[in-house]
Amino acid sequence: MAEPAPLTVATDTVAAADGGCCALTRVRAEAAATRAPVVMLPGMFSGRRFWLSDGGVGLAAYLARCGHPVFIVQRRGLSDSPACAGRPGMHEHIAHDLPAVQAAVSAIAAPPAFWVGHSFGGVMAARAAAEHLDAGRVAGLVLFASQFEVGKRMLDWPGCLLTRGVARLRGHFPARAAGLGPENEPVAAIEDATDWVVRGRREPALRAALARITAPVLAISGAADQVDPSIGCERFIGHFASRDRTFIRAGRGNGYARDYDHPGIVVSRDARREIWPRVADWIAARDA
Repeated sequence: MAEPAPLTVATDTVAAADGGCCALTRVRAEAAATRAPVVMLPGMFSGRRFWLSDGGVGLAAYLARCGHPVFIVQRRGLSDSPACAGRPGMHEHIAHDLPAVQAAVSAIAAPPAFWVGHSFGGVMAARAAAEHLDAGRVAGLVLFASQFEVGKRMLDWPGCLLTRGVARLRGHFPARAAGLGPENEPVAAIEDATDWVVRGRREPALRAALARITAPVLAISGAADQVDPSIGCERFIGHFASRDRTFIRAGRGNGYARDYDHPGIVVSRDARREIWPRVADWIAARDA
């Protein structure tokens, strides 16, 4: 078996219009990157290592070796993000950071980019595409376990009061101590996440914004996901105006090797074999 192509990994800082900034990690295989760029957003309580481990393993490496220049966004305020001004909230991330990321990616790789998000990272990617990005520069969306309308008791009312209270008391939300993930969330990000869930379920504005999305979308959910259940993930892309919509419920009942859970839909050995090639093929079919 041939050795995988070596990777070049470099991280730069992207400045946003509000004075904030975020880290942008570029992943490129040694062979020429000839396909459309891919921008990857992690979800809550996780960072760029969700897509690319320190050992060079992950969906980002896989797509880079398929010929895509890959860019991983690290949200402001998370562990190894650069220190900068600006509120470290999710609103600022989609309104200021991601348009700056889109411009930076376009300056390096000319074709429109595919935007990939996991969990709340997918919600942020969709909201940015609907409200803040240049829609003509978005080639498509790939959303893993992304939704806001089902479950999430601690982000919805009244559980959100406890979540916000803990974050304000500690100065951050202690995800590591709670076993939720490797990244502690800033207070501003927790406030925004809970606000999006509470208002998104009870008011029409978020659903109306998502209806502006016309880009192709691939949504993949895990049959065993208790964090973001499949019914919510399918409902989420149902708000889009996209004519090209593909929804996959990855589980044994649909021919997959396992019923995938929330992280396992991306970071598992079975996902490497079953899910990653499916994503690469979907992007390749829509790569202009």
